[in-house]
Amino acid sequence: MITRNVSACIREIQKHSTPDGSGTQTILYLKGCPLYCNWCPNPEFRNPEVRLLWDPIRAKHYEDGRIYTVQEVLELCLDNLDPAERTASGVTLTGGEAMMQHTFVYELLSRLKDLGVHTAVETTGYVPEGQFAKLLPLIDHLIFYVKHYEREAHRKITGVYNDLIIENLRNSLSSPSEVEVRLNLIPGLNDRPEDAEGFARLLQRIGVKQVQLFPSNNQTDPSNRNNTQGSASPFTEVELAAYQDAFQNLIR
Repeated sequence: MITRNVSACIREIQKHSTPDGSGTQTILYLKGCPLYCNWCPNPEFRNPEVRLLWDPIRAKHYEDGRIYTVQEVLELCLDNLDPAERTASGVTLTGGEAMMQHTFVYELLSRLKDLGVHTAVETTGYVPEGQFAKLLPLIDHLIFYVKHYEREAHRKITGVYNDLIIENLRNSLSSPSEVEVRLNLIPGLNDRPEDAEGFARLLQRIGVKQVQLFPSNNQTDPSNRNNTQGSASPFTEVELAAYQDAFQNLIR
């Protein structure tokens, strides 16, 4: 039974048509993230609470985020869905790191699954193993972002080691979820040919066969005292294709 007073801080709720036009997708942007990535385009997501921020353009304060109960979000999601297209439509949870608000996510996903609504979650994988394992059976499509293959390098660019992330990724591959692995390619941090080899060796060892490359538009900031890599040029299509080819040749 749903605990109606379970709540979470959500920064935004969007409704989109699916790429093939067969349904709609409701996307929930939950606040809170345990990582401190140098290139993060949305650092305001890190704080899991509602915050009062200043908008210099409109010269006024505004609340960053809003508290929603499971029941409120469920009703919004169902209003967005065509009852005849629930398998084509669905709900995606992202962030931040959506799984940080674990109790809310568990309650919401449980209810959506009971109603036959397709569920998707984007994650960094940096979630306690027990919580991660509890959520996996409720997720139809798990989108798992991997940021670096080397333990110490991962800590330098995100603030955390990748041991927990690797273990959760490994466990997800034996779950009922459809797992999509995405590599965050960051200019100057993990975009070299040897990085393609490092990613390939790690993911091959875990059992990943296919990945999607997601290059960041944000360059590393040389003024950041934690960044020792300097800035680099954004990827060209040729560079991205070469990286993809190198990776796929190694992971076969």
